[in-house]
Amino acid sequence: MNNNSQVLTTTQVSESGNHYIVFNLKDKQYAVNIEYVIEVINFPEIEIPQNTPLGIIGILKYNGTVINVIDLCPLLGFETSKFSINNQLIITCCNGVFYALHTEKIINISDFDLKYIHPLPFNSDNSILKEVYKVDNNSSVNIIEPKSIEFLINKNIQSDVRTNYSEFFPDDEKSSQIFKMRTIHNENIKEMFSFPVNYSANQYILFQCGNQNFYLDLKYVKEFISLKRLNITKLPYTQDFIMGIINVKGDFLVVIDLKRFLNNEKSEIKEGSKLIIAEGKNFNIALLVDEIKHIKNLKNIYSLNNSNFSSEYISFEFTENNQLFSILNFEKIINDERIYINTSK
Repeated sequence: MNNNSQVLTTTQVSESGNHYIVFNLKDKQYAVNIEYVIEVINFPEIEIPQNTPLGIIGILKYNGTVINVIDLCPLLGFETSKFSINNQLIITCCNGVFYALHTEKIINISDFDLKYIHPLPFNSDNSILKEVYKVDNNSSVNIIEPKSIEFLINKNIQSDVRTNYSEFFPDDEKSSQIFKMRTIHNENIKEMFSFPVNYSANQYILFQCGNQNFYLDLKYVKEFISLKRLNITKLPYTQDFIMGIINVKGDFLVVIDLKRFLNNEKSEIKEGSKLIIAEGKNFNIALLVDEIKHIKNLKNIYSLNNSNFSSEYISFEFTENNQLFSILNFEKIINDERIYINTSK
């Protein structure tokens, strides 16, 4: 993943509001409802005051304003660990207040089934956890309530406890340069794209197939999963780009080699290869891609001078930093009669 890349998102993915960003922290999994999420970025350079209230790492200049960068560890009852250049920030907005939540690594965007979301057995104003997503006894994801973050941060601000977060950052020259480069890159992106006041649409997931960069409207994306967890069952008498079918949570999905579908070039299965589970009106499909990068807000992308419309399965193309990006026309793909499996042969 490019150290300078960032994730730009808006909040509403689906009418159900069940989409969550899942991330790692202290070897546990946590999630934030994506309705609160504005953006996810790789950890940039931030301003770190000498002594800040517990839970506030520092401040970040974001979209013309200054916001607090939150250390979730003390809010969850953990000791803070050393930060890494591989860490990421989730920019959230709740009741008009912006925060940047520090995470170790973003894992996934998942559609949580409401029947598996349970309230925690305890209820406390001093906890930012109110619910847990638990499918079985072997795995669970704790759901963070952004409204509670504001309460605890304000409480810590009023206390006398102070922390020097500068000691948690890597002090080598290479890491410092990476942090600075990300800050410059983020500022350049902000100049190129203007963000909407109402963060309610225009989210696109960015992924790579071969040497090509593609965007897919996030409203079609149910989740993305690793190939390591799945067995693909091959089928006879199907198109070359149909790899077979998989069973995901009881649903059988057709797996499409997107690179082969678009360019007639077979994909090479790699360590980072992923399947994007995409939703159509009548059925879902799984798209094989080489790497999932980020999510981005493309509200004003169609007004850029360096853009042009394409045809067939690409609805739009534009360039950024001398790279070509293509926006997939998913309706064209899902309605292509070639992806329907004819079982009568």
